Formats: sequence, structure tokens, C-alpha cells
Amino acid sequence: MKISKRFANVGDSSTLKITALAKSMKSKNIDVAILAAGEPDFDTPNEIKDAAIKAIKDGFTGYTPVRGIPELLELICEKFKRDNNIEYKNENIIVSTGAKQSIYNVLQALCDEDSEVMILAPFWVSYIEMIKMTGATPVVIDTALDNFRLNFKRIEEKITPKTRMIIINSPNNPTGVVYTEKELRDFADVVVKHNIYCISDEIYEKIIYPPHKHYSLASFNEQIKNLTFTVNGLSKTYAMTGWRIGFLGGEKKLVEKTLMVQTHSTSCTSSISQKAAVAALKTDESVAGKMISEFAERRKFVLDFMKTVDGVGYIEPMGAFYLFMDFRKIIERNKNLFADSEALCTKLLEEYNVAVIPGGAFGAEGYLRISYAASKEEIKKGLTRINDFIKKHI
Repeated sequence: MKISKRFANVGDSSTLKITALAKSMKSKNIDVAILAAGEPDFDTPNEIKDAAIKAIKDGFTGYTPVRGIPELLELICEKFKRDNNIEYKNENIIVSTGAKQSIYNVLQALCDEDSEVMILAPFWVSYIEMIKMTGATPVVIDTALDNFRLNFKRIEEKITPKTRMIIINSPNNPTGVVYTEKELRDFADVVVKHNIYCISDEIYEKIIYPPHKHYSLASFNEQIKNLTFTVNGLSKTYAMTGWRIGFLGGEKKLVEKTLMVQTHSTSCTSSISQKAAVAALKTDESVAGKMISEFAERRKFVLDFMKTVDGVGYIEPMGAFYLFMDFRKIIERNKNLFADSEALCTKLLEEYNVAVIPGGAFGAEGYLRISYAASKEEIKKGLTRINDFIKKHI
């Protein structure tokens, strides 16, 4: 079998693989605590579903402009201005089938085989694989060396004439770290100084815990705005993962090149999902606020539970809905049983019936990520089993 060189070294998604295996076990009536998936466990709000049903009944079921329907583009522009202090026009926006496609489109449009794309580890699992799909070389900066904060000396040391782009994600998946305004302004200065493109993945912007605040990179000045693609979507904030609606904003000429990738691949996003997105962006903030408040309660529950756990460290999440746990010492002591985080997570699933994601998939070997986008009962059950595992192997 012959496959393209670009795809030969592209890996699987650990998140999807482990979640699928856990759901398969659950379908066989095995009591699995699933703390793996990066999606809210809430249902999509009724007013959003009603808008989709109306679209179907009204016959709004054909192709739309590839960029997106005008009504949705205008609402996205309003959202960027209101929430992010970024001025965009419809021509600066593309609606895609999820924020993932928005990122993929940009990488395909702007990167070549001789390009380098910088990513900050821990990173979302798909960044590195999507970079490989373009033929570009991923260049990883390990933020764990600096307590998961930005170290500009390390970043600048790895910038070369081949550096085309850097990806930043705040609030971060998997750590929950939120970068400060000063960090982001200093980061923007580096990007502008070296004239490289930037993807700012802001999908978790609404899921953030006081006193931390979200700042959009492109809002600081025109120079960084013209180099930045601001990526967002509705999956996390409105519990719309399966609707596949994401969007980006950027400089007009760059966006036009990105639009060509979508034009010749997926074409337009689902017309029905776009109408649902219109309804989502028109809803009162309290609709999403109820879900975010629940995530805050679960976060407190998780952190209170972790105070009773000995033997592992963790990063206190500032945003998103993940807890990133440090199992490096346990792995070191039990190398004969599990050599790395993937083997550890496999053992947790097969012997303790709890599904979590290995840190190696995020570029942070020795860690694991749990998601508290699950009921408190599920979270408690999963954490209790993880604690039993720790006690046995500490």
C-alpha cells in the first residue's frame, strides 16, 4: 500500500481513540467513568434547536455561500467587536465546520514543505498532526520548563528564516492555563518583530474562572491584527459540538487565500447549523452562563477532591474544563508496569474502568488530562478510581 509522504507520519487522535474505546466498554454494560472527552455534557439549548428545526421546515436546506450566510457573518463581527474588541467586516470572516477546520484551512493555505510552525507544549493534540499534513515541520516550545507560562527567550531562540507561523491557545487545552494581558502583549511584540503569522485559538474564551480574564491577541494593535487569525466557535460555549460550527477572523487577503482551501474541500458549512448558530449568537448571555457556572462548581469539586490525593501534582485550571495531572514520579517508579502516559491510561481504563487522556498526546509526557465536562457523580467515581490507582503505585 502506498500513501503520501505527508500522511505517513500522521498519528491517531488519542482523545477520540480512548473515548471510543470507553464508550464501547460502556455499551457492554461495563461501569466506565469517562473523563476523557473535550465536550460539554449539556444538551444544546432549546432555542437553538428550535431555530434548526424551523430552518428545515422552511426549506433552508441548500448550499450557502462558502464563507457563510450574511446574517451569521454580521453576528460574528458583532461578537468580535463586543467580546474581543476586534473590528472585522464580513469579508474578514469564514464560517467552517468547527474551529478545527478553521485552523486546518489556515495551515493549508499558508504553509509549505519548507515551512516551520511553532507550537507551545502542552498543545491540543491535533495541532501537530495538522502541521504534518501540510508537509511543514512542527517546532515545539516546552512551556512545562517555565511552569506552563510563556518564555519569550525560548520562543525567539527557535525562530528561524523558515518560521512561517506560531499557534497559541488561551485558555489552554489541556492545562487550563490563561495567559495574562502582559504575556500576550509581549508575545504580540515577538510575532510582529519577526513578521510571522499567528493562529490564536480562543475556543474556550467564555469558560474562564475569576479573577482570570480573556484577552484577544488581535485586539492590541493593527500590526498584530494583520498577522493573526482569531479562531473561535460555538461547540464549547453553547454545547454544540455535533453541529460543527467554527469561525475565524483575519486580514482580508489572507482570509481570501484560506477561503480557497474550504472552497475546494468541504465547500459551505451545513445550512441548518448556520441557522442554529444565528440563534446561538442571539441568545441571552445567561443561557451560556448557566453552563459556565456549572463548570465552575465542578472545578471547585475537583480541586477540593484533589486536596485529599497524595502523590501527584496538578495545574489549577484558570479556564476550560480540564485538570492536568503530573504522574511522572509514579511512572518512574513503575516502569516495569507502564512505560509512559499512554500505557498508564490504558491500565486505568482496562483495570480501573476510568477513561482519561495521556499527556504524551499533548506533548507533555508523564501527565494525564481529565475532563470535568461530566456529572459530579461521574467525576467523583473517576477521581476515586484514579486515587485508588495512585495509592497502589505511589
